[in-house]
Amino acid sequence: MTLIKRPTIFFMLLCAAVLGAACGGNQTAVPTETTTGAPQPVTDELTELTAEEAAAFEAALDPANAEGQTAEGCEEYFRFCVTSTLTGAVEATATAGVGANVDSCAAWAAPGEARILELPMMLSAGDDLITVALTRIGAYTGPGEYELAALATEGMPDMFPAIEAAGRAFNNGDGSAATVVVNADGSGAIVATDLVEIASVQVSAPDPNARVDFAMQWTCQENG
Repeated sequence: MTLIKRPTIFFMLLCAAVLGAACGGNQTAVPTETTTGAPQPVTDELTELTAEEAAAFEAALDPANAEGQTAEGCEEYFRFCVTSTLTGAVEATATAGVGANVDSCAAWAAPGEARILELPMMLSAGDDLITVALTRIGAYTGPGEYELAALATEGMPDMFPAIEAAGRAFNNGDGSAATVVVNADGSGAIVATDLVEIASVQVSAPDPNARVDFAMQWTCQENG
């Protein structure tokens, strides 16, 4: 099997994000034929988070933190209002709206047969131009908590967030972990820890020791 270098993968994901935003951000869940199963419970790996990481996860899930996010950049015509925060090698945060071609928030999050669920993106938001490319749950079966896995024995694997901020890019690597919560109203959050720096347009030789923790929360807006 031919291997594709990570910079190429990130470039392809970034192009997908740009095209998705330009076309309304089609994030319709695509059914899969071979994947079955229920929401994956978070394993003991989550209990090994540091106190700071656990606090970040709890903060991302707190609905109170979503209040007031309909400010400039999250106008009602956007389907999702997204806030992303990075800590570690890059410190950055931004809030922005993103479109999605889905019938309603409830339909996007609805339970059913296992399918791919593409999570909200972010495109060049904030002072550090945060971009969050395609992130997905490979076997979504309904609202709940999922631990992302980069490999799958059958069906489609999950996809960790590919992030660019302040000219540097990060993705999953050794020791990385990510947990997603999706609620019935379409809101949700993802917390990813120990994402590693990968080569990007501005950084050809990434720092092998650079790590970031990433938290993203979103609300879903019924915009007609």
